[in-house]
Amino acid sequence: MKLVNQTIRLRSDEDFGTRLPPQHIGHLFVELPKVIRQSVSMAVQNRSSTKGRGPDWLNRASEIRFVDHDADDGVLLSFESARLRDTAPELFEQQSLFPELMPDGNATGFDMLGDVLADIQRREQDSQHFDTTLLRSVGRFQKFFKRGPFTGVEFPNQSTPERHIELTEDLVATAKSLSGMTPVPQRIRLVGELDGIEASTQRFSLVLDTGEKVSGVFGDAQMDQMQRLWRNRVLVLGSAVYRPSGRLLRIEADDVRDGKAEPSLFSRLPASRHDRLDTSKLKKPQGPRSGMAAIAGAWPGEETDEEIEAALEQLS
Repeated sequence: MKLVNQTIRLRSDEDFGTRLPPQHIGHLFVELPKVIRQSVSMAVQNRSSTKGRGPDWLNRASEIRFVDHDADDGVLLSFESARLRDTAPELFEQQSLFPELMPDGNATGFDMLGDVLADIQRREQDSQHFDTTLLRSVGRFQKFFKRGPFTGVEFPNQSTPERHIELTEDLVATAKSLSGMTPVPQRIRLVGELDGIEASTQRFSLVLDTGEKVSGVFGDAQMDQMQRLWRNRVLVLGSAVYRPSGRLLRIEADDVRDGKAEPSLFSRLPASRHDRLDTSKLKKPQGPRSGMAAIAGAWPGEETDEEIEAALEQLS
């Protein structure tokens, strides 16, 4: 298998040359393979994580190897990774159900991570490139910036090769903000025609009575049932997963049953029932006049138990 050399650049106000601080580089090396794997999974399967070990092609497509480092306007870290077409030829042997969403076969895991970071940088609330799990993984790079001397990590960007995508503390904050405003998944009961099944990626499409088409994913346990019910009216029991915008991202099927007798009442696009709230904005640092510091010592402490009990009774 032909491997592609890809280099990322670490930015810092300090000049390390080739003598790198291992405690900070180590955190990057731990988190990078995880977020690349999730980016590949999201690009192909429309979900960043799956139960179990995952398909073999995902293991091959997300594998990276560190090969060298150098110093040139920052710290250069060189890796090897393979193109998606070479690691997962089975994905390209038949036409995809969602060809407009399928990544370029020449893309590597680094390229797919670059797409994720680019959409986060643009604060793209309707992005197809990330879900909450992936946003949280990007958010974990906060420790890399908070505890270390590096200010940015430049990644290659296949869509615009002349420009790099830079992971910074601000971009990490944006990822955490997008994650915080994403509505929580909700349990759903959805009826429609099982229009298509893609065994290699465990994706399916469902056409609702309204004519709208929704994308879903299923697990190993539903494979036989999916094939048996293909082209039939089905009832899908599972969860609706949303984008930060509140629009539907995917359906996660736990069970698929015959739905011939199910009414059209359950064949509507499941809208989020929750108002979007950026929970990251709820976390405020405490100062000398806020939080616990604002009330510590404010209670005189001279009242008797009877006086406190009487005051509480009056408030109630």
